[in-house]
Amino acid sequence: MKYEEDVRARSYKFRDEYVDATPWWYRGEMHLGFTLLFTGGVIVYCLMQLHAPTLVEWLAVIPLFLFGNWAEWAAHRYVLHRPTKYFSMIYKRHCAVHHRFFTHVTLEYKGHRHWRALLFPPFAPVAFVLAAVPFALVIGFVFSRNAGYIALFTMAAYFLMYEGLHTLSHFTDSPFLDRVPLVNTVRRLHATHHDPEVMATQNFNLTFPICDTLFGTRSDVPSNAREPLERGH
Repeated sequence: MKYEEDVRARSYKFRDEYVDATPWWYRGEMHLGFTLLFTGGVIVYCLMQLHAPTLVEWLAVIPLFLFGNWAEWAAHRYVLHRPTKYFSMIYKRHCAVHHRFFTHVTLEYKGHRHWRALLFPPFAPVAFVLAAVPFALVIGFVFSRNAGYIALFTMAAYFLMYEGLHTLSHFTDSPFLDRVPLVNTVRRLHATHHDPEVMATQNFNLTFPICDTLFGTRSDVPSNAREPLERGH
């Protein structure tokens, strides 16, 4: 279709320009490595601070997970896809870079220099964890020390899951991933989200599509987009 051809041509043109403008010192491996080491380090540290946590304390993961799902959905919808006074730089980076580099017909990435447009900037996991610290402190004060560390652990793990599932959504030739139920669904819904015509209105969850379903923003991939993906459940 002409629409897909035009989108593909514009995306590849932007890719060439963006990669050419990438600083010589950028290394995607270091970018990814920092994200993994930082979030992984926070997770390990929190687990090491726990002292005989009870089942009730571990159950705190459930409401925290649901809150994280809402925060993921809300931030994606109202910050990353709407220009605001205080977050304009984040909006521009997401819409003017990520969504031009990757569309529903150009989801693939090739080489570590493409990771600069794929992964969250290195400051993102740090900012995410720092933002979670006050909530963890309050939970630790109100409930227990263990509960506070479990809260911080959950938020760091959620960010890592978010980044991981998002990256898997940009693997375009993987029969194995196409058959994994959750990953299949995430990839399928994310492909629709990258259609320029619907990116501001559909599929803002990148993990479990709970809030997209609850708030009516979930939409399946159209039949003419990304044929290799099988329909998941």
